[in-house]
Amino acid sequence: MLLLQLHTLDDGDTWWHLADGRLIARTGAVPRADPFSYTAPGAPWVNRQWLFDLGAFAAWRLGGAAALVLGSGVLFAGAFVALWALVRRRLGASAAAVLVVVAAQAAVERFAVRPEALTFCLLAVYVLVLDDRRLPPACLAGLVALQVLWANAHALSVLGLVVVATELGSAAAARWLPLPAGWRAASAREDLGPLGLATAGCALAEAATPFGVGGALFPLRLVRVITGGEVTSAPVIEHRATALGALAPPAAAALVVLVALAVVAVASVRRVRLSYLVRAVAFAALALAARRNVALVGPGVLPLVADGLAPAAAAVGLRLAARPRLALAALAALVAALGSGSAWIATGWYYQAARLTRTVGLGQSALLFPPGAVDFLDAQAPEARVFNDDVLGGYLLWRSRSARRVFIDGRFQVYPASLYAEYERTLEDPSTFAALVARWGVGAAVLYHPAPGRLELARAIARLPGWRLAYVDAGAVVLLADGERGGVAVGATGDERSGGAARRAARLGPPFEEAVSHYQRGRALLYLLGRDGVAAARRDFEAALRLWPGFEDARVGLARTAG
Repeated sequence: MLLLQLHTLDDGDTWWHLADGRLIARTGAVPRADPFSYTAPGAPWVNRQWLFDLGAFAAWRLGGAAALVLGSGVLFAGAFVALWALVRRRLGASAAAVLVVVAAQAAVERFAVRPEALTFCLLAVYVLVLDDRRLPPACLAGLVALQVLWANAHALSVLGLVVVATELGSAAAARWLPLPAGWRAASAREDLGPLGLATAGCALAEAATPFGVGGALFPLRLVRVITGGEVTSAPVIEHRATALGALAPPAAAALVVLVALAVVAVASVRRVRLSYLVRAVAFAALALAARRNVALVGPGVLPLVADGLAPAAAAVGLRLAARPRLALAALAALVAALGSGSAWIATGWYYQAARLTRTVGLGQSALLFPPGAVDFLDAQAPEARVFNDDVLGGYLLWRSRSARRVFIDGRFQVYPASLYAEYERTLEDPSTFAALVARWGVGAAVLYHPAPGRLELARAIARLPGWRLAYVDAGAVVLLADGERGGVAVGATGDERSGGAARRAARLGPPFEEAVSHYQRGRALLYLLGRDGVAAARRDFEAALRLWPGFEDARVGLARTAG
């Protein structure tokens, strides 16, 4: 679980969070209207994550990308420690370890520097704290104070209110409803009055932000977004309904295992804590409603699973205690399994199998975020309005030295539906780009060319009068409307910029990202330059195969350049 926290920055939203944190630090004010785009300037922006953004910027100033990754990792690790502590109250150490590892696999897609890291941590802490059936008023007041902090760091702070409210509802039902005797005994609490006050306090805390009641109601809009109610829902992968085949295989397997264990837990015991059952159902439903919510299934179902499996685990423990050799063999098998899994992560093969664009390390992914392209834009067209990919919008805001505004970025709630529809239409039909240029006065374009359709759009833009292909690297292509006939600048891969031999030597596994960087640059050069790009593309495909001999896509690319 800890090894899964040591990875390069690979989430495009991290950068606009940093840019916002920098803006807040400089101005001393939380923006309420869009300060970053030229397509929606002044549009309302309910910036509920402002405190996280400020903290992220402080971490960057302290230690750059490494500090961000480690800080996020500490939050996720804190969540799993809290879940471990809760499960350990009911199960032995080995069973608790297995459940925490499974929960970590379910969350693997969301291990990123985003406000969800704080949400995941505080959610697990709330579940652990409220597991006690009698809490002193000071402890409940502490939850209200935490809720204020959470409400200013992420809109999903409403999940904390859900946890507290389900405990209150469960205890009230145990006192006043004719529940089965076992359910009533499991759900009863001795602090019903103080818990009611804490629930009210947490509800009020949701409005204790710079955005007041409107900010408190903002999660309702998020529900609408992730259930397909807005134009931004369909294209955003993380907003789509969960499909096991689309998930990273470890996350899909873990989701199935955890839901199955929850069903078994309910069916196998007579004493069920009502709050645990309600939360398990609610969080499993959230996990199935949108891919981004799959990580929540662990905190949602583990309390119920631990309760349900406790009798069976105790029986197994007694049998193993009577057979020490069998117990030792089982422990050795568990240690071997966890050890081999850790080695798989450390060598990078785990992320290949999981289909995640992530590598082990503490820097940023040069494959996903091309610094050379942004620097080239700043040098060649500092004043031009740029049409950009949404995945690059945040990175442009953060890295550009020219106070550049963007066409679009990951803050989809800011942009009107008509603009997002225009953006999607341009990606799907390159012939509409000329009309977009005329409407917005665009003088440059930067596209993340590994994404579907971007190379086709780049070639169409380069054929427009006055436009030219100006720059290509492993992740981006830059086009300028400067009317010149200059050649194409070829940016270095991250491996070439850093003199990657020493870095590769320190790796435990193949340098996957470096190989993919060469392949993607070669693919772009071949497609955009045709015959003029064959020699350079061939060199890139050969370099990719030297770094990763089993890279089949590079082998296919090399074959296309033969002769």
